[in-house]
Amino acid sequence: MQNSPCTPILIGVVLNALAAVAYSQDIPAQPPLPDRKEWLEQRAGEFASYRFEIEDARRKLLTLEPTPILDWSNPERNTFFGATFVWTYEGRPELIGSAYGRAKSLRHEFHSLSIEPIVAQRSGSKVHRFQPGIQWRELAGAPAPAASAALRLTQMRRQAERFQATLIFRRQNDKQIPLRLLPRPIYRSPESAVDDIALFVFVQGTDPECVLLLEAKPDKTWRYAFARQNSASLQADLDGKQVLDMPPHQPPPNSEPAYIEVTPPEARAAP
Repeated sequence: MQNSPCTPILIGVVLNALAAVAYSQDIPAQPPLPDRKEWLEQRAGEFASYRFEIEDARRKLLTLEPTPILDWSNPERNTFFGATFVWTYEGRPELIGSAYGRAKSLRHEFHSLSIEPIVAQRSGSKVHRFQPGIQWRELAGAPAPAASAALRLTQMRRQAERFQATLIFRRQNDKQIPLRLLPRPIYRSPESAVDDIALFVFVQGTDPECVLLLEAKPDKTWRYAFARQNSASLQADLDGKQVLDMPPHQPPPNSEPAYIEVTPPEARAAP
């Protein structure tokens, strides 16, 4: 019987399909994405196992806020699971940390928000000693802090809008990524606290890369500070004038930087 003109095409389609099946069998199956709620609960449990203390004349044990202050992702860098937590002392934020990734890619990162050293332990073993992590600066041009917490929040949001931040990857030909300010603080001191401090973040996706601290002082003045959540360079402007030029995070050996990234045992034990 004479072959139809379509026969070679059909044979080719079948052979390609069989080859694709065989090839797919050689590729290890990717683990399914975990349930996001379950992932967050696991990270919360891991972070609860850390112990952070301010190192001064008397040790001040920091308190982990019970729930993440930000649930985030960054599809641009293939990070689909991320969560940010904060540790406080009498309501004042003293350390911020994020968990991101999963399985062997799981990472923990921390940055001190304190002007004093912080000692970190986990399961009874020393993790790190953080040098003071921030430098407060006067925020000129701001109105006197309002009497009520609600009005101060509005003021804080307006003052945060005066800043712009950019992430710079020096190893990628100084690739610049303008960051977006989330309109509301991810944490704010309770009204019972002595000082009123808000944490704003500049993000890629919803991934916090730069932390802006704003504080309304009892003397009716404002001040601000920055912290990183990335090892790349960070720059920030206030009213169009540069006020931050943070180099890449490249601490010398055996130093005590204010920012660290940790591969936790949970990642090393992952299949």
